[in-house]
Amino acid sequence: MKPLHESARGYLGTPFRHQGRSRSGLDCVGLVVVALVDAGRPVQDVTDYGRDPHDGLLEANLVREFGPSLGRFDLHPGDVVAIAYARATRHVGIVGDYPFGGLSLIHTDQMVGRVTEHRLDSKWHSRITGAWRP
Repeated sequence: MKPLHESARGYLGTPFRHQGRSRSGLDCVGLVVVALVDAGRPVQDVTDYGRDPHDGLLEANLVREFGPSLGRFDLHPGDVVAIAYARATRHVGIVGDYPFGGLSLIHTDQMVGRVTEHRLDSKWHSRITGAWRP
């Protein structure tokens, strides 16, 4: 099986599209779903969500699929992380190994406009609300 973060890298540059599940467009959940499939670990997909997941929907689906969160301090490449925007968990990404040392975050959202990878710095790390190791 291919490591999850390497599968996710195959989608770098893919445009953002709400509820997208293909190379023509992905949202943050779609990136996790297609990368897991490519890595040989298919998951139950959920597409009945709005642009702003709320009321714990995102976390509940992560726990249902992967079990309890491992916290946010012992991250490894391939971990799926939940991220808070404005104090509410609304985003997911995949931890990678940063080419120049340390960890990276592979994700997409409407503001970025495409799948991207960047260093997982202290600002991003502080926004992580949970991590799962599929």
